[in-house]
Amino acid sequence: MSGERRLRLGLVIGQLTYGGAESQLYELARGLAVHADVTVYCLSSATDPYGARLRAAGVRVVAIPALAKLDPTRVVRLARRLRADRIEVVHAFLFIGSAYAYLATRLARGIALVTSARNCKLEPSAVRRAVLGRAFRTSDAVICNSAEMGEFAVRNYGAPVDRIEVVYNGVDTDRFSGVEADTGRRVVGTIGRIEKQKNLGMFLAAAGEVLDRYPDARFEIVGEGSLRPQLESLATARGLGDAVTFRGTTADVPGFLGSLGQFWLTSDWEGTPNVVLEAMAAGLPVVATRVGGTPEVVDNGRTGVLVAAGAAGDCANAACSLWKQPERAAEISRAARSAAEQRFSLKAMIESTIAVYNRVLGRAVMTARSRTAEDQPLGIET
Repeated sequence: MSGERRLRLGLVIGQLTYGGAESQLYELARGLAVHADVTVYCLSSATDPYGARLRAAGVRVVAIPALAKLDPTRVVRLARRLRADRIEVVHAFLFIGSAYAYLATRLARGIALVTSARNCKLEPSAVRRAVLGRAFRTSDAVICNSAEMGEFAVRNYGAPVDRIEVVYNGVDTDRFSGVEADTGRRVVGTIGRIEKQKNLGMFLAAAGEVLDRYPDARFEIVGEGSLRPQLESLATARGLGDAVTFRGTTADVPGFLGSLGQFWLTSDWEGTPNVVLEAMAAGLPVVATRVGGTPEVVDNGRTGVLVAAGAAGDCANAACSLWKQPERAAEISRAARSAAEQRFSLKAMIESTIAVYNRVLGRAVMTARSRTAEDQPLGIET
């Protein structure tokens, strides 16, 4: 409404490259821009592709890159920008965002701090763990993308139980409305950074077992990462040959998912995986490891199938079972799409985040009305 005072909100993140947290920040920022003056503070010069997308959506982006390998001035520069922009609430994403936002708000006092915990992985160094623990304990709220993630933050970082707020990731279901899943198609795919977390060695092992039963099956891996050469060599060594394709990155996620019959996620740890929500929105049966917040997203046997981490044989069996039972696969497809639309929409994610800000400030600073894909289509950049 006219005359409504707009909240001055700062979102802090380490980079704006392709990634789950980065895509969630983008969707949140453009959704909140209806009722808030939103500025995204990126703690590096790595702002492609989401920096341009944010600016196109009317969201201000400020890059505060490191000037040297170890650059403590970045904390001071962030604090100065927060003060100059009269930011009232800082919402930080991932380790670097939460750590720097915590330190900067100690200098620029009077700013509410909301940190976030998004991945059930312990930080590798004692210093990083100590800083993140301190950030959580001094936050006005800690947004976690699953209940399991909240328990992890409490258990490993001493985050206060009464400040944990569970806000599930949101997916733009409109992007997948035209995707018609063919659950009988013997093409399996996955999306993610090709790093240890995703355990694509399990993916390849399961693919090998499926090929013993379905020689016409094909497997597609989308993503890049340091382990790609190693995994390509592993696929060759296992004789998987032309059955496995490493496709690199893609901007057309709906198109890729529409080419599949199943989606697998073989991670050893997760928070709440966006790619699973996207696969569900596309109506794909999902076979995923029972890690992190994934069991809170995938209702085992109803909207997908869960298997133990590292259990390649169970993954292969689940996939083959779905092909052998086409009616069950079709039921899972319908239930998955419905769950994505009802429980994990962008609207639900944005409204839940607004509720956290209102509780932190002790007043209704924003209403739940927000700009989503229904008001402004995303478009896919290539």
